[in-house]
Amino acid sequence: MTFSQFKGKVVLVNFWATWCLPCRLEMSDLDAIYTHLEAQGLVVLSIDPEDVPASDAFLIARTIEPMRFHPTVLLDPGGKVAKQFHLDGGIPKSFVFDRDGKLVAVAIDMRTQRQFLNMLAAAGIHP
Repeated sequence: MTFSQFKGKVVLVNFWATWCLPCRLEMSDLDAIYTHLEAQGLVVLSIDPEDVPASDAFLIARTIEPMRFHPTVLLDPGGKVAKQFHLDGGIPKSFVFDRDGKLVAVAIDMRTQRQFLNMLAAAGIHP
């Protein structure tokens, strides 16, 4: 995936991991926000930067399936994307880009639904 394919959309990039409890706790809020605001042009990309062992290829699916999580979930083997975002191991971490691709909000640690909505307001999306 490339950012160019999301031109004109507001993109929320969220880094998470299966072992991270705060990450999993905020996923229900991310799902509700995405489901409610997708029609306004919101894209949520949930990226797991951990190297999932080939012996457990379904770890991600087993983690998110019970949540009925609708946003796109991506893997980042080797952490190439995480390095571009200067993740440095701190998760959950979220970034919001406006419709022009400009970074307008960054959050480290777990966010509540209200906090996510405040981040999205900086990109012009309101519930």
